[in-house]
Amino acid sequence: MPGLSSWAVRRPVIALIAWFIAMVAIVGLSAGLKGTLNDSFDLPDTESKTATDLLMSSGTDMSGVDGGAAIVWKPASGTAVDPAVAAAVQPVLEKIAGLGSVACVTDPFNAQGASLGKNCPKGAGPMGPDAAKMLTPDELKALAAASSPVSPDGRVAYATITFAGNGTSVSTADAKSILADVKALNSPTLQVGANGQVLEFAGQEPPSSEGVGIIAAIIILLIAFGSIVAAGLPIIVAIVGLALGQLLVLVVANFLDVATFAPTLAAMIGLGVGIDYALFVLNRYRQGLLVGHEPKKAAQEAVATAGRAVLFAASTVIIALLGLFVLRINFFNGLAVAASVTVLMVMLSALWLLPALLSLLGTKALALRLPWGKKAGTGSPEGKGWARYGRMIQRRPYIPAILSLLVVLILAIPVLSLRQGFADDSGKPVGSPARIAYDLRAEGFGPGINGPFLVVADLTDATVPDAYAQIVKGLSQTEGVAGTNPSLETLAIFGKLAQAQAQAPSASAQPPKMIQAVAVFPASAPQDQATMDLLDRLRTQTDPALEQATGAKLYVGGTQAVTSDFTSV
Repeated sequence: MPGLSSWAVRRPVIALIAWFIAMVAIVGLSAGLKGTLNDSFDLPDTESKTATDLLMSSGTDMSGVDGGAAIVWKPASGTAVDPAVAAAVQPVLEKIAGLGSVACVTDPFNAQGASLGKNCPKGAGPMGPDAAKMLTPDELKALAAASSPVSPDGRVAYATITFAGNGTSVSTADAKSILADVKALNSPTLQVGANGQVLEFAGQEPPSSEGVGIIAAIIILLIAFGSIVAAGLPIIVAIVGLALGQLLVLVVANFLDVATFAPTLAAMIGLGVGIDYALFVLNRYRQGLLVGHEPKKAAQEAVATAGRAVLFAASTVIIALLGLFVLRINFFNGLAVAASVTVLMVMLSALWLLPALLSLLGTKALALRLPWGKKAGTGSPEGKGWARYGRMIQRRPYIPAILSLLVVLILAIPVLSLRQGFADDSGKPVGSPARIAYDLRAEGFGPGINGPFLVVADLTDATVPDAYAQIVKGLSQTEGVAGTNPSLETLAIFGKLAQAQAQAPSASAQPPKMIQAVAVFPASAPQDQATMDLLDRLRTQTDPALEQATGAKLYVGGTQAVTSDFTSV
């Protein structure tokens, strides 16, 4: 690599032509081999992965319990299904149901439980047409309450949105339309929120942090170099390398699973190190010019010293990123390679493009000087303030070393209480649709509604006929569990219905489902330590005891279980 930089200094025109050819080749490569970004996430050899696979293989739909999107509302007075509330909310639900990306929207205002949308699932599940004749009024009331989207006190209600194609093809326009309609519903008399991963990803605005960072970098470089040209070179070189790296990220997506946020992550890393790399080389070149060295000699000194540091630094970053392959998670492999190719391109930009530009510009690299800028040949070989500081530190190294170590240890104290995982909607800004929905659901249905566990039971080898009922009972009685779905009460009602329907003359024998799921709602919020303690209790105490008693196999899944397994892996 030093040879490449030296060649770029000696033959700048040829080096720039070669760089342009390389740019054209990368653009052509990205056009021909452009892949598709995706958020495929897989945790091999984990309990949550097994639970998810069993649910998918059995065709069990638990999106209404864990996942999907929801619109949640609460009026300032009265109940959430009053006619006045319905007049405001129901038209919006109907509008959302008509969007191309939406398959179905539940309607809490409909007493018969009908949903909005042309692609809503047909049938009434365990409630057949003659269910009302088979059940007592109290049993009917219990079933309605168990599946009701209205809170027990009637103050909070929600509508579940089911997207076409399991949410994989939701357009940004539809997501923004839903969020805009929800925001417009808010008033002093009605509080409305919406949450769901689909809405969060599709409705996000492009980040502006990169632009803010570039502006800050320009200001700092202008102060440090005192030259508009010198301040602009690191920015231009870094952006060129970053653009080529972003094109290669799309090529990587053709061969690996690359997340949709990978280009943003690669840009953050690439822009940061890219400006630094170009700055190292340019600063050393500027020092050479200030002490009177001939431009080409100063450029050769810069690439022979700072250039080697850039090569070492970039190689270290690339090796560290590729170290994510050790985790054996495909999701990380794509991120690692995407970020690595971006770092590689900004490094090449600093060690190939920049030396050629410096060789051509000569002393003009310090042109367009500001009042505090220096001319070539007017600098001091020894430097000034920072050089004196460095010599002072070297004369008495022990005291600064001890003081700096103490500062670092104090700053590191929060690590002792660090808990890893993914932030949920409780961390969203107050007043945002996602935060409103989170808070209202917790207020109306309990904190566990925002992060239930899904316990999947494989009853293939069950040794007792009522294994599923025993499992539901054991889970509901576990310390830290606020409730389950189904509950023991509703499970008994479903059993009564199934028995009555099986005895009907026209009934045909239906084989029992071997894969069953139970939603377990913690009594604590998703990010509370008590919720993680409950997960551990389920996996190490409750489930093993139930497996021994029933012969079934139990696996705990759900968003919170995935988060815990991800941290462990």
